[in-house]
Amino acid sequence: MNSDIRKRTLGRGTLRKASDPRISLHALLDRTRETISKAVELELSQSGVSGPQVKIMHTLGQGNDAMSLGDLASVTIRELNSISTLILRMQKKGLVKKVKRPGDDKTYVTLTEKGSDIYNNTVTEQSIYLIYDALSDEEKRQLGLLLEKLQSKARALLGLDYKPPFLA
Repeated sequence: MNSDIRKRTLGRGTLRKASDPRISLHALLDRTRETISKAVELELSQSGVSGPQVKIMHTLGQGNDAMSLGDLASVTIRELNSISTLILRMQKKGLVKKVKRPGDDKTYVTLTEKGSDIYNNTVTEQSIYLIYDALSDEEKRQLGLLLEKLQSKARALLGLDYKPPFLA
């Protein structure tokens, strides 16, 4: 670890942790995410689905193909056992179905017609529109680019997208 980073991390440098703009920015981002999530959860509770379930429906709805449980775990940054439990609950509600492909041991998940209908026609997510409409189209674009940059860096630090060169 770089000694300059270590000093700031341990609070021994000239920049105090409480006044470090990176720490303040992270705290603001975390509070903002939590507040928006609470607003969305309150709205979603009316339609009988949870935020994590909607995230799975959104992820599955973006592609035309089924996704493996491992891919869903990777995309949503959740543990595989958590995804399995979530998918089981969604399967019981008829929102998703598990499928197998010939010659493949993996389990894949796809939206059912009911799941697609609920996601596209019942889950309004008006709270998201109301909140993000506080930003201009250009601000939304800029925020998206900045968040993708931070997410990419965090995924790289965690090694989430690393594939050894011999597996590429």
